[in-house]
Amino acid sequence: MNDHALVLVSAALLSHLLLQQQPASRLRLHVCGLACALSIVCGVTGGQLLERLLVVPWQLQDLRLFLLLPWMALLAWGVTRALARLRPDWPTADLTWPIVSNALLLGLALQVVGEHREWLAALGYGLVAGMGFWLALVLFDDLMQRSKHPDVPKALRGLPVTLLGAGVMTLAFSGLNGLLGQ
Repeated sequence: MNDHALVLVSAALLSHLLLQQQPASRLRLHVCGLACALSIVCGVTGGQLLERLLVVPWQLQDLRLFLLLPWMALLAWGVTRALARLRPDWPTADLTWPIVSNALLLGLALQVVGEHREWLAALGYGLVAGMGFWLALVLFDDLMQRSKHPDVPKALRGLPVTLLGAGVMTLAFSGLNGLLGQ
C-alpha cells in the first residue's frame, strides 16, 4: 500500500505541476481529474482484455509493457477527444500530455494484469485509483491556493509547500494501509 500511495501522490504532483504551466481554473482541474479517472478505469480493463486475448494465447508476457504503452497513449488521446465531443464547452485542450505522463496508468494496469484479477475486481481497483487520483489533484490545487495567503512565509510559497503537502498526503494515504483486506 505504501508504494501505491507514493505513486498516487507523485503522479498527482506531476500532473498538477504540468497543469500549473497554464492558468488553471477549477473546471479545468476537474475535467483533468475526470479524464484521468476514465483513463485509469479504461486502461485497467483494456489491459486485462489485452492480457487475455493477446498476451496469454501468444505467450507474449515479456512484451506486456510494449503492448500497454500504445494502449495508454491511445486512451489519453481518445478520452480527451471524447470529452471534447460530449461537452464542447469544457477546457480539454492540452490535457493529453498530463494524462500520458501519468505513470499511475501504466503501473496500475501492469499490476492488475500481472495479478490476474477478475473483471469486477479490476474495475473496482481502477475506479478507486481514479477517484483517489482525482482527489489528490484537487487537494494539490487547494494547497496551492491556500499557499498564496499572506500568512505563509514567502520562502515556502510555490514548490516548497507543494512538496511538503505531497509528503503529508503520502503519510495520510499510507495511514489507509491495512484498511482493506488483501
